[in-house]
Amino acid sequence: MIIHSNLVDKVCEKLKIQSISLTKEKLIKKYDGKILKKIITHKILLNLIIESHKKLTVSMLIADFDHHEVILSKL
Repeated sequence: MIIHSNLVDKVCEKLKIQSISLTKEKLIKKYDGKILKKIITHKILLNLIIESHKKLTVSMLIADFDHHEVILSKL
């Protein structure tokens, strides 16, 4: 899962959490197989609830990307 860097400041402030440095940088692969030139260096950990579904301690990578604030997918 990926969260846009513009949104992460609001989320961290609201939930009183901090971003975490990754031990190893990550690259994003798009659905067409191309690799984005942006490198991911941080993440946040959240408990995610969508309707009746709960996912505890979800790792959300922080990145800048077009069109979406959050991308829910397996990485």
